[in-house]
Amino acid sequence: MRRFMSAALIMLLSLSMVFASGTQEAQSTADGPVDIVWAGWSGEEEATRDIFQRMREGYEAQSGNSVTWVGWTWADTAQQLLIRLQGSEPLDIAQADIAIFNTIAQTGALADLTEIIDPAVLEDISPAALSVGNINGKQVGLPWSMAAITMVYNPEILKEAGWNEPPKTMEEFEKCLADVKALGGDIVPYGVSTKEATCAGDFMPWLWTFGGTIFNEDGSVNLGETAVECVKWYQDMLAKGYIAMDIGRGDARQLFAQGKMAFYDDAVLAKGQAVANGVAPDEVVNVCSAMPRPVFNEGDEPQSTMWGHLLMIFEKSEHKEEAADFAEYLLSNDVAMEYFEQNGMPPVTESASALDEVKNDAYLQGFLEATATAKLEETAMMVDANEIKSIITEELQAALLGSKTAEAAVADMTQRLESL
Repeated sequence: MRRFMSAALIMLLSLSMVFASGTQEAQSTADGPVDIVWAGWSGEEEATRDIFQRMREGYEAQSGNSVTWVGWTWADTAQQLLIRLQGSEPLDIAQADIAIFNTIAQTGALADLTEIIDPAVLEDISPAALSVGNINGKQVGLPWSMAAITMVYNPEILKEAGWNEPPKTMEEFEKCLADVKALGGDIVPYGVSTKEATCAGDFMPWLWTFGGTIFNEDGSVNLGETAVECVKWYQDMLAKGYIAMDIGRGDARQLFAQGKMAFYDDAVLAKGQAVANGVAPDEVVNVCSAMPRPVFNEGDEPQSTMWGHLLMIFEKSEHKEEAADFAEYLLSNDVAMEYFEQNGMPPVTESASALDEVKNDAYLQGFLEATATAKLEETAMMVDANEIKSIITEELQAALLGSKTAEAAVADMTQRLESL
């Protein structure tokens, strides 16, 4: 039943928005300080908890308003936002990634930012970034940070295994994983996600690398022999001990930061975990650097998924103007640069991006290189993205655990996706 809950909540919330008699007006700051309710997931995570607290405290000191944080795990955020929107609990502003943003935007619950955000702030963001938050000509998402999810590696572990540079081809990648495995100890060579929604997220760029896709351009399911080959590759990697079961993005971040993993997939915020574990920000590249995903043949285009965070302000909010003021504060150069320096999150404003600290940052350059050829996850614009990812994850896990052959897992994956 949970598989269909998101779609049902979206339909119910959309109806409530259509038949609502009107929206409540934002409370003026002239009436005194207000409490802004900010929701998301990064304020719950070890790597970013302190940064998010400083953001709230800094705004509170500057504005006189207070900010209450409401947080969940990333996997639960979209669902919990839908539930909160349908209920009577206050909600003013939320953090979203691209997939969460598109899920919430489908409900019609988001405020038009051109009516409440300073035009100068919007003009300082590139049209390409703004387009990510634009739905049917309406700017309902404010870009906060944009980059790509690509592979990161630990240069120190690779050097110990005899590699001065990261592998570029699949053949080199598998040889490097074997060399890392030969080091012994408890190092996981590659922390590809094998659980939760991040499992499906990691599977997609590998499927693209093999030459396949989940869907055709017309939306029909396209899983076939290339998907079987990709699943068999996963099975072989597990059999050789190069990957492990029960690894999610959070698990991989922690193991990688502890020096117990050589490769995994992540966004620029991988830096935050290293800093949280005591690595100086300017030394992070020595233990955490981005790399293009290996390809089958030199010259092939490395695959990665476009990633980014947006801020959403809700039409139901009683404090839209104050929430907009808080959003502008989060995008301000001083706040954006601290977020960048501590967590690697590249700023989206052109004024901050032009600063030497951003242009010359060695850590960021690898992610920007990957961003040049990145594309959206195939499910990013789909209302039933969570259901699709659950199916992919469950069938891939079945193949890895040996309860299904690769052929059976892909066939069942196809049948289940077609039935949605």
